[in-house]
Amino acid sequence: MGLDDEQAAVATDAIKQLALDSGATVVGIAAAGAFNEYVPEGHRPTDFLPGAQSVVVAGSLGPSNAAWQSPNRRLMEITGYDFRENVASLVVAEHIETAHGYQAIQAPALPTSGQHPPMSMMLAAVLSGLGTRSIAANIILNPTYGLLYYAAAITTMPLVPDHQLEDNVCPARSCVKMYEMEGKTPCMAVCPADEGGCIDATIEGGEISSSYFNRERCSTRAMNFGIRGHIKQVELLTAADDIEEAKAVLHSDDFRRNLAAIGRYKESVAQCFECMRVCPVGRYRRNLK
Repeated sequence: MGLDDEQAAVATDAIKQLALDSGATVVGIAAAGAFNEYVPEGHRPTDFLPGAQSVVVAGSLGPSNAAWQSPNRRLMEITGYDFRENVASLVVAEHIETAHGYQAIQAPALPTSGQHPPMSMMLAAVLSGLGTRSIAANIILNPTYGLLYYAAAITTMPLVPDHQLEDNVCPARSCVKMYEMEGKTPCMAVCPADEGGCIDATIEGGEISSSYFNRERCSTRAMNFGIRGHIKQVELLTAADDIEEAKAVLHSDDFRRNLAAIGRYKESVAQCFECMRVCPVGRYRRNLK
């Protein structure tokens, strides 16, 4: 027997609160069928859980506010991540199955080949009303917190979906003013595509009219440790001309850091945050004593 509208609303609110209590900063609900318009078969919620009705999306902050201010840029690689959004999604999935009797699984978010994840958490965040895409590497920006990290639970339980945001978070008003004066936003200025960077865009009437993001160039800077970095090290090993050159790679700091990154899954998120470091969205929350 299904839920009536009132029961679905009560259950939805309770599940959202559970996710918040489990460490999520924000929570939203997307209808499973909403993904069909944007992604092909094989990447939809129903491809991972037949009969899926809802997707519960949890977002968390990741690094502490102080980590963004540190003059030591490596700090962002090695501290601050406890993946609370993943914990929240697991708690939600288990709760739905044990308390409500519906099926639920954590959404598969990590790429299994190349750079394409089985299911897009970026799209999940947009469809659940938690943010919109930005000029800065297409990162999803939440209107209150800016950059967040997202995870989701897919369920056959019919929940009340949230509406997508009506207004785009990016560009912020200060970014529009800077663009009108200088032809660049803060993220475009810190990583300009025409100077070897990754980002470019045009803004008309306060809205993004076109944008450019060089993902491959960005990944060489932002993904030097973890799985992608380890692949680079293996390529160096296979290209070594003699045993001494191979040993130099094996005993290098980079090789050790990559192995540690894979083992701890700490340094495999990103190592370049410059576009987000200058983004004004949510910045006021990082201005602490």
